[in-house]
Amino acid sequence: MAEKFEVRIASGEVLKGWHWPAQDARVNLTIITGMNEYALRYAPFAEWMNGKGVNVWCLDAFGQGRNAHSVDMQERWPEGAFKKNVEAIYRMTQLAAQNGLPTFLMGHSMGSFMVQSFLETYPEATSGIILCGTNGGQEKLMKAGYTLARNIVHDRNWYKENRTLQSMGMGNFAKAVKDRKTEYDWLSYNEENVQAYINDPWCGHWNTGGFWKEFLGGLSAIWGKKEMARISKKEKVFIIAGEDDPVGRMGKGPSWLYDKYRSLGIADTRLKLYPHMRHEILNETERETVYRDILDFLLPVK
Repeated sequence: MAEKFEVRIASGEVLKGWHWPAQDARVNLTIITGMNEYALRYAPFAEWMNGKGVNVWCLDAFGQGRNAHSVDMQERWPEGAFKKNVEAIYRMTQLAAQNGLPTFLMGHSMGSFMVQSFLETYPEATSGIILCGTNGGQEKLMKAGYTLARNIVHDRNWYKENRTLQSMGMGNFAKAVKDRKTEYDWLSYNEENVQAYINDPWCGHWNTGGFWKEFLGGLSAIWGKKEMARISKKEKVFIIAGEDDPVGRMGKGPSWLYDKYRSLGIADTRLKLYPHMRHEILNETERETVYRDILDFLLPVK
């Protein structure tokens, strides 16, 4: 049974999410979602984890799920939203940790970039980090995108669709799949999952100009030398992605991130790329393989 929760950040703004408590829990897993989705999509994963003794919390970012006033008002980010989301993630981990159990943090896709920032902002704040469907090594490209966003996004179009930035940010993902049946086949090989995403009015909404400006601003900073140097060498990081995920450039991005973290002295960094899986590895047909790998990271067999 899912329960509602909320966290308040320093600005006074409140972000909301869902909590799935487990009986006889041994560990906590906190999650921040990807772009154009929402926390309740993680219910099957959370319920599976509950059965293994894992408490699960999943936070909706600004403009998603419980934080969107209506279907038409999705993807609305205020100024400073990237950093505010990261702060809210920290508040979620602290809320979960109040029960005294080890607390882990997982970010999927957009959420994984926020978790990369979390590593740089709140060192050693959790027992371990999972970066799912992530990417790395494109600092120059993201800085160029942010420069463009600053030039074309202003107060009058902040909450309006920006097709230029939308096309630059996501346009190539669909094209990465040859002989695609839909524009969302890049999400997974699992056609039922793709169709469910298409049919869900709380998924796939266009992104506002303000969203892109704030998101690209966050992305333009997380791979800087100074920022990455802030990551504690004591962190425990598990990077997971599909081999056929265009978001991660078919494995190149996660592999770059793995090599980078190891070069920074973060010795307990692990990487697993899953064959015949695309972006949403938690929703592929063989998803239980991924579930078990995550569980082994949370509760390793001694």
